[in-house]
Amino acid sequence: MHYFLKFLETSDHVPYVLSSYFVVFVILIIISVNSLKRLKRLETELVNLTKNEKKK
Repeated sequence: MHYFLKFLETSDHVPYVLSSYFVVFVILIIISVNSLKRLKRLETELVNLTKNEKKK
């Protein structure tokens, strides 16, 4: 615990910590957008498949 408190008292590492959080949030946003795009594509494929089945 002493090391952590000492880490919080120093401001030397703040840019590194903030940049690492920024990178993680950007990666999470990219993953979520990619997932939403994939979900939308799969939903449209499902709708097309169900339409084709109904025609038969």
